[in-house]
Amino acid sequence: MKLDSRLIAYGASAILLFSISGTAAQAQSCSGMQMLRNECGNQKKAKQEQTSQFPASTLYPNATRQEPKITPPGEKESQALNEGGSAVNSGDAATAQKDLQPIADSSENAYAKAKALSGLALLKYNSGDTKGAIVLEKQAIDLNSLPNDEYFPTLYALAEMYVADEDYAQALGALDQWIQQSGKPSADAYALKGNVLYRLEKYPEAVAAIQKAKSMTDQPKDAWDQILIASYTAMDQYAQAGKVAEAALAKDPNNTQLLMTAVSVYNNAHEYDKALALLERARANGQITDETSYINMAKLYYNVALDSSTQAAAHTNARKAADVLEEGMTKGIVKPSTDTYKLLGDAYALAGDTDKANAAYDKGGLPHASATHKSGKKK
Repeated sequence: MKLDSRLIAYGASAILLFSISGTAAQAQSCSGMQMLRNECGNQKKAKQEQTSQFPASTLYPNATRQEPKITPPGEKESQALNEGGSAVNSGDAATAQKDLQPIADSSENAYAKAKALSGLALLKYNSGDTKGAIVLEKQAIDLNSLPNDEYFPTLYALAEMYVADEDYAQALGALDQWIQQSGKPSADAYALKGNVLYRLEKYPEAVAAIQKAKSMTDQPKDAWDQILIASYTAMDQYAQAGKVAEAALAKDPNNTQLLMTAVSVYNNAHEYDKALALLERARANGQITDETSYINMAKLYYNVALDSSTQAAAHTNARKAADVLEEGMTKGIVKPSTDTYKLLGDAYALAGDTDKANAAYDKGGLPHASATHKSGKKK
């Protein structure tokens, strides 16, 4: 069971990186990328009054990283940073490049240089150049010239960039650095770490990270359970995976994706009765709407029929396999094909209905049951 690489909805405490005054914006639910894009809170000031010093961190009061001594940039650089940042956020790449590149290339102010590099990193990320974005974002971090309220969101954004680039080892390193130094552990950070650990096939650690994330909030995200289920499945701990899936389904019974995930778990555990019960529920609710699901459900009933201990049970399950296929074909979801008619004919033959079996074989241009249904092979 593999998951999409961007499964997790990331999020962390964030601060607008292009606010020259150093005033912290409270954006508890913003991700690093949202912060970089100026999407958190009321961030409309384009020009800010110069200050002689930067205030102490308000978002990370327990950080172990020592705040660097920062010299505010001059008025000209401050204006260029603000205008360049606004251009990044509005998608005006030419203006952003014009304003930020000279500062990134030659500014003697380390703070201004880091901010320009981070702005250019977002510009590259928005254009799809994730690797280029990582290079610039890392340079901004390595200058060690940002106050904590701006440093930690930049570091978190770097971790997100690594995830987007599927460089999970580097993502884990950036995340661990964020967790260790920020003094502000968050559910979203541990959930992202769990996702990364899953990609690295460190399944027990992934489980621990997701469970930590869930313990830190009363609003866990659905994607976190997907990571848990996938990790347990990868460790062949199907009972645990099933418990998570059932608990999630109890809270969201109409979630088709989650239901199919639970079906997959029970199939892997060879608990076909539980898988079929969920599929029948989905079928009754109109949640099975694709050909693959119909065919897989019919195959599952057919295979259960082959394993049945009595002829009556075999006939019953084989008939259910045929009924599922017939329903899918009647609805136009399952397309007529040689393979479909072969499965339908075999199901009727196993159910003891030779006439319907031969009718299905005829439609598929196949030999009749006497020549085709001897081995009873599983589908």
